[in-house]
Amino acid sequence: MTLKEKVLSELVLSAGEYRSGRQLAEEFGVSRTAVWKVIEQLKTQGCKIDAVTNKGYSLKEIPDIYNQNYMEQLLKGTGFQVQHYEEIDSTNKQAKILAGQHAPSRTVVTADKQTAGRGRMGKSFHSPTGGLYFSVIIRPDLPLTATMSITACTAAAVHEALKAFEIQTEIKWVNDLFLNGRKICGILSEGSFNAELLKMEYLVIGIGINLHEDPHLPEELKTIVTDIETETGKKINRCQLLAEVLKQMEKYFDEISEKTYLKIYTENSCTLGHKIRTDTGLTGTATGFTEEAGLIIKTDDGTEQIISTGSAQILE
Repeated sequence: MTLKEKVLSELVLSAGEYRSGRQLAEEFGVSRTAVWKVIEQLKTQGCKIDAVTNKGYSLKEIPDIYNQNYMEQLLKGTGFQVQHYEEIDSTNKQAKILAGQHAPSRTVVTADKQTAGRGRMGKSFHSPTGGLYFSVIIRPDLPLTATMSITACTAAAVHEALKAFEIQTEIKWVNDLFLNGRKICGILSEGSFNAELLKMEYLVIGIGINLHEDPHLPEELKTIVTDIETETGKKINRCQLLAEVLKQMEKYFDEISEKTYLKIYTENSCTLGHKIRTDTGLTGTATGFTEEAGLIIKTDDGTEQIISTGSAQILE
């Protein structure tokens, strides 16, 4: 860690208490001037640090800067291990590399910015600095048919995590979360499968959540994409939100055989009851979900069909 990261970690872990410049300098083997310069840098990054003569420095507000020690404190007892990057092409791509190298289940890759973020069906996922972008490796003992239910389970977990911050979202089948009618979160599940046993070897679940307004948002996305701060005025700490999402994922994955996520997924759906068109051109009314999160559609000719892959556009 850099000196700045070390000082920030100490202030975070001190939980509002004062740490003197002398103590910090001695602990890290640097001068008090070096500590002071780091404190000033942290202030320019938005950290609210109180400096009192003969007492030292105290962090008054947890900044929205990734901090490994703080992350570990938030995730204590969960088994999740986070690898953070300031910038990466794709957290899913890196997570798949790690999974192929036998990284354990609950390994998490997160980044401040993605330069080549991806969504479903080969679409790009705009990922500027300031959002929450991460991918989780899991190694579930589940059949291939459970892939859709894992994606839906993740959507329910993200919904519940945001609810903990008093943000009420809706879930669009199968992998998007909407706020006030526009998308704020996308989920992409990719994996490796054992064809002989018809089971998953690993699954990488990528999640991107828009937290702040993006001044460079492409024009074609402005009517369909939004962010939490614009819609609610709330500024959410990324470490805290990441920890909450992971805890909710842990809870609902542990209960996936009981399908407890499906009640949340159904009750907060913005797809059910609407006329939709699938990417294969099938049209009809979305009437429900199967136990594996497949979409049940009553088609225009009155027949019922189940869609287990693809996407659906809401028509009315």
